[in-house]
Amino acid sequence: MEAERHWAVVVHNDDANTHAGVAYVVGRVFGLPVDRGFEFADDVHESGSSVLTWCSTQDTAEDLVARLQVHGLHATVGIPS
Repeated sequence: MEAERHWAVVVHNDDANTHAGVAYVVGRVFGLPVDRGFEFADDVHESGSSVLTWCSTQDTAEDLVARLQVHGLHATVGIPS
């Protein structure tokens, strides 16, 4: 049975990061292939922000956000559902 997901890891579009930079960081932090990183970067660029993943605990979401922020991305923890 899949655990309930409550905490969103949100990446926001900004003027500091390139499209390729977002794709690279997402791929590096989450171990995704480059093409998947670019798909996510497309979504962030087009929508202004995008939920990268959902976490079952706030601590996990905050840890992931911190890892993205260390690489310069504008990332936040979303409001619980």
